Amino acid sequence: MRKVVSFQRCSSSTLDLLASSSSMPDSSTSQSYLRKSISCGAISSITSNIYEKVKTLASALNVTSLLSDSKPEATKVIGHRGFIYQEPENSIEGFLASVQVGCDAVELDVFLLKDGTLVVFHGDGTDESPGWLDQYCVGAKGNILDLTAHDVRNLKLNPECREFVASKEKIQLSNIPTLKEVLEKLKNTNIIIKIELKGPGTAIPTLEMVEDMRMVHQVHYSSFCHENIRIVRELHPERHPDGSHIYKTGALFVEPPENFIDLALAVDASEVHLKYDTCTTDRVGQIHKAGMGSMAWFRGPPGMAEDTSTKYLDVGNEDESMYQTVLKTGVQALCVNRPNILIGMLRKDRSHLTIGLV
Repeated sequence: MRKVVSFQRCSSSTLDLLASSSSMPDSSTSQSYLRKSISCGAISSITSNIYEKVKTLASALNVTSLLSDSKPEATKVIGHRGFIYQEPENSIEGFLASVQVGCDAVELDVFLLKDGTLVVFHGDGTDESPGWLDQYCVGAKGNILDLTAHDVRNLKLNPECREFVASKEKIQLSNIPTLKEVLEKLKNTNIIIKIELKGPGTAIPTLEMVEDMRMVHQVHYSSFCHENIRIVRELHPERHPDGSHIYKTGALFVEPPENFIDLALAVDASEVHLKYDTCTTDRVGQIHKAGMGSMAWFRGPPGMAEDTSTKYLDVGNEDESMYQTVLKTGVQALCVNRPNILIGMLRKDRSHLTIGLV
């Protein structure tokens, strides 16, 4: 007996499209058609083998209500590596563009070079082995950890790198800044700086620099390596009168294990940062119940393009529908590649909320 999956309304043309194309949704046209059909509830019943092709971010996040649990007036917008569709990632120009567009915070990545210099850079590699240069920089090999500040100054970013989505001209003119240079430029803004402690040995020298520059109130710390978070907290357990941490930290997860709350509490993290498609309503609820803040982070451009073409067909690549779906989980902050889209959406939502209260 075939298992049938039911939706609210039926569109025979949609069912014909699904049933007739085993390769769907390879076509961008069929993807757009299907995305609209899913979002408006057009599909009524399809067999389970066809439904395997119709994957939704809403189901992944366990978002079942049409109403959002988010509060648009309180949602925080973080520019992931700056404003990467306008300026090169992890660049001073990108961070300043984030300030101008209205972000609440920027996220950046920090490595400690072999001469003790802290630089702002992402690089190739996994979360366990980051900082590789091969695709990121023209003619470069190896890892940024093995370089000096002088070496890094001579690197040229590769405009053909898939992670770079700003104009090639801007990529060619950009360089890799030091953390001190970035902090100096952002110090007199109101923007929060979320520093991801990316490479080994970054926690203590980063803390010292922030303190020397009197920017403790403006800087937060995060890491996939939770030992970095533990170091920050052991050195600085201080709290405000309301009980919140003075030195704020975020425990990052790619695929959160069942005991992710225990892991975050073990290092006394202020927040938990989950990959956007693992940021379920249940997990967000657990985070808040444990007294921690929540943030959803989005992958880099190649990863997001892959997700929205092969995994989640109910939303676009960081369009309003994607952001709305994630916010329905009740998560408090989004770290995004397209902050202008999210900020514009939230402003509309806040405007509608204000009108409704009049």
